[in-house]
Amino acid sequence: MLCVNDTPLFDLSDNATRLFLAALEAFQRSSSTAYWEVHLLDCRTYSPVHGFICIVICTFSIGTNLIHILVLTRPNMRCSAVNCVLTMVAICDMGTMGSVLIYSYLWMRYLLCHMVLSITLHTTSLWLIVAMAFIRQMTLRSAILNSNWQKPQMAWRVCILIYFCVFILCIPTFLVYDVTEVGDWHPAPQCSHGFPPNYTAKYYTFHLSPSAMANGCRFFKWNLWMSGIIFKVVPCILLLYFSSSLMLTLHQTTKKRKLILKYNSTKIRGATKSDRTSALLLAIVLVFLIAEMPQGIIAIMNAIYTTHVHVYIYFNLGDILDLLSLLNSSITFVLYCLMSSRYRDTFWTVVLPKHFFSLFLKKYRNSREFTRKKTSEMLSSEMHFTQKQIKQTIPCNNNCETRILK
Repeated sequence: MLCVNDTPLFDLSDNATRLFLAALEAFQRSSSTAYWEVHLLDCRTYSPVHGFICIVICTFSIGTNLIHILVLTRPNMRCSAVNCVLTMVAICDMGTMGSVLIYSYLWMRYLLCHMVLSITLHTTSLWLIVAMAFIRQMTLRSAILNSNWQKPQMAWRVCILIYFCVFILCIPTFLVYDVTEVGDWHPAPQCSHGFPPNYTAKYYTFHLSPSAMANGCRFFKWNLWMSGIIFKVVPCILLLYFSSSLMLTLHQTTKKRKLILKYNSTKIRGATKSDRTSALLLAIVLVFLIAEMPQGIIAIMNAIYTTHVHVYIYFNLGDILDLLSLLNSSITFVLYCLMSSRYRDTFWTVVLPKHFFSLFLKKYRNSREFTRKKTSEMLSSEMHFTQKQIKQTIPCNNNCETRILK
C-alpha cells in the first residue's frame, strides 16, 4: 500500500533503523528464506503457529463464553445490571471468536465481512466493559438502595445504545476496503498431479478502495484516526479512570467501616476480601490496557505515517496484535470465576448434575456456613457490648453531656 505524499516514520538511510526493521522482519521470516522459496513454502518464525494458537484460544473462548452466558442468565444472576452487561460482552466475544474460526475455510469476500464484523463486535465488547465499570461506580456512589443504575432495564438500554453507535461508526471501515481479482493461480509443478491438466483458478485479495486512496488516502486516514481514538484509546482511558475511582471508593468504604466497627478477626477477613477485589480489578484493567492500548497507539501512528507503519509494523506484528485481542476476549470468564463466589456456585450448578453438585459442594457449603455463623456471632457480640455501654451512660449536666461508667 502506498499513499501519495505520505509522511515517513523511519529514516531508511540510518543503519540502526535498518537493523530494527530487519529484526521485525526476522520475527516473521527465518534466515533460510531461499531454501523454502525453492520448495514454495513460507518459512516464518511465528506465522505458522499463529493459526493453531488462534484455533485453541477461540475454541476455549467459545466454550467458556457460552457457559458464561448460561451462568449469568440464571434467575439468581440476571437481576443485576452488571451481569446483564457481562452477558452482552460474552455474546460479542463469542461472535468474534466464531468469525475467526469460520474465516479459515471461506473466501476473500467473507474475509472482508469477517474483518468488519470482528472490529464491530470487539469494539462493542470494549465499550460494554467501560459501561460496566461506570455502572458499578454509579451504584457505589448512589445513596438510594435500589437506584435505576442497579436495575437490569437500565443495563439493557445502555447495551442497545452501545451496539447501535458502534455499528454506525464501523460502516466506514467496510467502505474503506474492496475485494479485487489479482490474476490466475496455477499449481506448482510438484503439486500438479493433484489437479486436472492446465488447471487455473481465480486469485482474489482485498485492498483499499479507490475512494479511500483518493486525496492522499484522506478517507482511509480519517477512518484510522477514528478507530484508534474512539475504538481503542478512549475506552482504555475511561476504564482506567472508572476502575481507579472504583478502587478508591472501595478503599474509602473500608476505612469508614473501620471507624464504625471495632475489628478483631473480622477485620482481617474483610481486609483480605477487599484486597483481593482490588487486585482482580487491577488485573482486568492491566489485561485490557496491555491488549488494547498498543493497538490504539499504532492505529493513530498509522493515520500519520500510513505507508511505513503499514509495511514495517502491521505486516510484521499484525499476528501478535491479533493474538492480544483474542486473549483479551477469552480471559473474562477466568477472572470472574476468581472474583465471585456466587458466580462459582451458579457455575457449578449449571455444569454439574444435581447429585454430583451436592456431593462436590457439601463440604464447601458447610465451611462457608460455619464461617458465616462465626462472623454473625462476633458481630452480635460487638453490638451487645456497644448497647451495654450505651445503657451505662448517664447525664452529667444540664447540657445533656454524657460519660461512660467504668
